[in-house]
Amino acid sequence: MTMSLPQKPVDTAQAMQATDNEREIWSDRLIAAETAYGFEQGFKLLYCPWKTLQGSDLTFLSLNPGRPPDDAELRIVSDERGNSYEVERAITRSPLTEQFLRMCGFLRVEPSRVLTGVVAPFRSTGWDDMSRTQKAAALELGREFWTEALAAPGRRGPIVVCSDQTARLVVDVLEARHEFSLPAGWGNIRLHRFRGRDGQKVVHLPHLSRFRLFGRAPSETALVQVFDL
Repeated sequence: MTMSLPQKPVDTAQAMQATDNEREIWSDRLIAAETAYGFEQGFKLLYCPWKTLQGSDLTFLSLNPGRPPDDAELRIVSDERGNSYEVERAITRSPLTEQFLRMCGFLRVEPSRVLTGVVAPFRSTGWDDMSRTQKAAALELGREFWTEALAAPGRRGPIVVCSDQTARLVVDVLEARHEFSLPAGWGNIRLHRFRGRDGQKVVHLPHLSRFRLFGRAPSETALVQVFDL
């Protein structure tokens, strides 16, 4: 993976060109993997502009792209319009959108400052509809990308992960240790917090498309505790 994320670019034009080149490299890699492994529903790696890799106040990662809005670009590396959850709010069919925006309000972070993406960049009707080989290939690409992206000097704030698969990959990449778990205020669902080798905070939430925690009073105390608010 070649991703140059300088803290202070010497030349803005050169930095922009490097950013465009890196994005094209990943586009080519995803297209090649799509053909090699028979993915048929498209791909998306970042739900924000590529430049967000150079500076963010929060990271939010889920498993893989879900059902897109009508007329959406199905084969795209990053959303250059802005944060997808914000710009597609009026047309998206996913309950994750509203939860993401509520989370941003809860944490007082602008959506445009959130590094938002997936660890398996290929779209599917459901995760279990992928073959074992496809899952492994998608996660391996995601691991390679996020190993470097999560180490970028411009990235700040906690890393929020949704789904067990996403949490496992991020915890492994960061060599994170478990700090504590607590009830989410929703049945037997629990929230988990980990700490990376460099002190990075990782908050593991259940998938917010199924468990709508933000804006739900019984879950507020647990969310305050897990985020240290």
